[in-house]
Amino acid sequence: MSDNAMNNDIIVGLAGHIDHGKTTLIKALNGFDGDSLEEEKQRGITLDLSFSHLALPSRNVAFIDVPGHNKLVKNMIAGAFGIDILLLVVAANEGIMPQSIEHLKIADMLGIKSCICVITKIDKLENSAKQLPIIESNLRALFETCNIALTHTIALSLHPQAHNAKALMQLKDVLDSIPKPPRSDFGSDFGLFLYYIDRSFAIKGAGCVVTGSVISGECKIDDKLFIYNLNKEVSVRGIQIHDKPAQRAATSHRVALNLSQISHNALQRGFLISQKGYLRGFDSIDVGIFGEVKHNATYQFYLGSAKLNAKVRLLSDEALHTHAFGTKPLKLATLKCDEIVFGIFSQRFILRNDEGDILGGIILNPIIDPIKKHTRLLLLEALANKDFLTSFEILSAVHKKGFGLVSSTQRFTLSHTQSLQIASSLKNTFVDEHSLTLYPLAQIEVLKLHILDIFSRNKYALLSAQSLTLKIRWASIALCQRALDELLNEGQIEHKNGLYLSKWAQIKDIHTYVQENILQMLTTQHYAPMAPYNIYDLLDIDRHIGDNALKALSQAQKVVRIAHNLFIATPALNAIVQLMRELIQKHSYVDVNLLREHTHLSRKYLIGYLEYLDRFDDIACHENKRFFKYAPRA
Repeated sequence: MSDNAMNNDIIVGLAGHIDHGKTTLIKALNGFDGDSLEEEKQRGITLDLSFSHLALPSRNVAFIDVPGHNKLVKNMIAGAFGIDILLLVVAANEGIMPQSIEHLKIADMLGIKSCICVITKIDKLENSAKQLPIIESNLRALFETCNIALTHTIALSLHPQAHNAKALMQLKDVLDSIPKPPRSDFGSDFGLFLYYIDRSFAIKGAGCVVTGSVISGECKIDDKLFIYNLNKEVSVRGIQIHDKPAQRAATSHRVALNLSQISHNALQRGFLISQKGYLRGFDSIDVGIFGEVKHNATYQFYLGSAKLNAKVRLLSDEALHTHAFGTKPLKLATLKCDEIVFGIFSQRFILRNDEGDILGGIILNPIIDPIKKHTRLLLLEALANKDFLTSFEILSAVHKKGFGLVSSTQRFTLSHTQSLQIASSLKNTFVDEHSLTLYPLAQIEVLKLHILDIFSRNKYALLSAQSLTLKIRWASIALCQRALDELLNEGQIEHKNGLYLSKWAQIKDIHTYVQENILQMLTTQHYAPMAPYNIYDLLDIDRHIGDNALKALSQAQKVVRIAHNLFIATPALNAIVQLMRELIQKHSYVDVNLLREHTHLSRKYLIGYLEYLDRFDDIACHENKRFFKYAPRA
């Protein structure tokens, strides 16, 4: 199948009241009997989600048949995520019923924009010519209460003897030609692969298999994916779409993934699979909720195919009447969940309480920041209006030590390129494009004071932007460079050999100065020299020039490298070698314990010196003891 054909595929969700004919309609379309469980066959109702498909000339249609019983609404909600088109089934003899209304309400809350309505059981009408227009009028009135467009209405009978060929062909034509709507949750450029598991099982010879709907992005065979709920990386061994092997799976596909490096027993419905490194989980998220929600009340929280409990904490009594997510008032709140949530900006969710009240909502702030309530409300209002410029301003002011745009995918469903374009319009903000970090301009002044403080304590400090980032962890290289450049332009510091110096340093030759100071420190430290980076920090010198100085001292044989981070002055090394030889002479061997008794050094140094002793031709090692090769052992 071509990429264009795959990208045109849709997921259709069947909704409607119990016994209105959803499963029978699917069987009439593709021959699939959705009541696959024995209990379903005996009772004649769908208890859980049922999946099938229909191959049409222009696309493949995946069907999700959801339960119509009022006690199984939770299963319906789980199936509604990922639906492109709603197919509402209404029996002519009963008309619009409670689950018809409830399913439509849930679909509306999830942002589904288009619906096909199939009126079934018209054979049970006494006068279809008179009664059908009334039913259709009632349906149009029902759809005026929501934001879903009723695109087509098709009436038919599902009785075995009924002549439905024309109506079924009309329905297939509609399914083949209806425009695929853009995803309401995410923009077309979102790109991140998102997939919620609805089933997991094992197949002999294949191992772990999961099924679910691709909400966004795509994956291919051999891709590395990440199961966020388990903090576990897996590989895609195989892909099946509509029971056929495929090389890739994309948005709006019902997909079976054969995963390696994990057991199906570890996986549950609702687990999120995506690419590694894009999402962080929190037990609290900031949201907007449609409808009258109760403060401090606990609701069942449905996100994707996941269900958990969440306590609602309203942030304001006032609702937002103007926002980017429709015309219904939006209440701003924080959800405190009983499990970690990997939420994404603009993702839709459902809340339901024990009384059966159903509310919809939008995730606005999936990454909780430690900010005051007033600031949080300003941020959420900006996010609700997709005013990212204001959102960036607020967050960069809150995160004075750097607001990272690397989280833009989760926070705003924006690419890094899109985020940088927005950030370029910010005032009073330093934008580090390389590290994708925003800083208030005031932080440059903070950094300049920090640099001057270093020079006030050590007038011989030799700094670079790189060395500063090691001392001031929150500052990026670009921000440090900006602060150094400003101090240089102001005449407060000097620049020499690629390094920044105090005006009072009076260092004639930087390389000689650094070598002399490092050698002096190593000599003073004798048998227990510091690691090079610790020496550089004490001397306030750049690591690069420090490494070059050590290299020069080693070439001049003034210091010797014993191990990765262990350099010792040559006189001290000669002394410890002499000590080890004297211990062998006295005890016929030397080992860690014996050398420790005489030096009180840590194991890091002892191992290093004993291994250095192995370099001599007259030394042998046996069972971690060193001997003279040509002397008799005790």
